[in-house]
Amino acid sequence: MPPAKRKAPATKKEKAPSKKAKEDVAETSAPPAPAPAPAPTPSPAKAKPVAKMTVADVWADISYVEGGKMTMAGYEALCTALDVAEMSFEFLYMMYALGGSSTGAIEDAMTVCASKSIMQRAFDGLGSRTLGDLSTRLKSKCASMQDEYGESFQAFFRWLFEMGKALAALSTGRSAAAARCVPLDEGLTLIEAALAKWSLIGELKAFCTTKFAQPFTRDLWTQIARFVHMTQVGRIDADLANYDDDISGGGSAWPSAIDEFVEHVQASRAAS
Repeated sequence: MPPAKRKAPATKKEKAPSKKAKEDVAETSAPPAPAPAPAPTPSPAKAKPVAKMTVADVWADISYVEGGKMTMAGYEALCTALDVAEMSFEFLYMMYALGGSSTGAIEDAMTVCASKSIMQRAFDGLGSRTLGDLSTRLKSKCASMQDEYGESFQAFFRWLFEMGKALAALSTGRSAAAARCVPLDEGLTLIEAALAKWSLIGELKAFCTTKFAQPFTRDLWTQIARFVHMTQVGRIDADLANYDDDISGGGSAWPSAIDEFVEHVQASRAAS
C-alpha cells in the first residue's frame, strides 16, 4: 500500500489590518503639508526727493539737523545735496540767511541755524517753499547782488566780518566778542569768496599779501565793500583816477590802505 499522504500544515491566515491602522499608515506616508506663505511685508516708504523737501522735512532729517540745530556738518551736507560749492558766494550767503541775517557778534561759528523758525524765515525771505525752490532762488539772488554789490551786499559783507572774527576765535580758543580785527588769512578767504566776480579781486589779493599784510579792521572792511560797489557801477572810473573825487562820491575819507591799493594797481598797470 502506498504511504498515506500527509496533510500540509495549515497556514495561519493573516489578519486584515483595521481601519484605524490604515489611516495611521496613510498619515505617515503622506507628504507633509506645505508651510503657509509668509504674510507680505509692506514696502518701505520712499524717501522724498531732495528738491521736494520743505523746512519741516529738512528739520526732521538727522542728516541735516541734530539736537535741535543745524551745525556746520549738517549745513555742508545740505549744500552737497543742493550742489552748492563749499566756500562759494552762495555757500556763504545761505549761511548768512540761515543764521538770521544778523550782523551782530557771532558766538558759535559752528552753529549755522539755531531753530526751525529761523530756517522758515530764510526760506520765506528767498521766496521758497522747497529745497528745489531754494536752490534756484539762491542762485538768482546771489547773481543780482554781484551785479552791483549794492546795499544788500553791504549788509552781507558786514556779517562776513563778524564771521571772520568768529572763525579766528575758533582756532585760538578766544571769544569772538573780544576780537577787534579779522586776521589776514581768514579775511582773504572770505573776501575771495564774496568778491570772486569783482574785476579787481586778483589785484586786491596780491596787494594784501605782498604790500599790506595786516589784519582787517572793521573800518577797512566796510570801506572795501564801498569801494567795490563804486567801481562796479562805474562811479569810479576803470583807471581809478577819480576814486577820491567829491564828484564821484569817493571823497578824501578813504583809509590809507585804499589809497595804497589804488597806487599799487596804477603802478602795476603802468609797468605792464
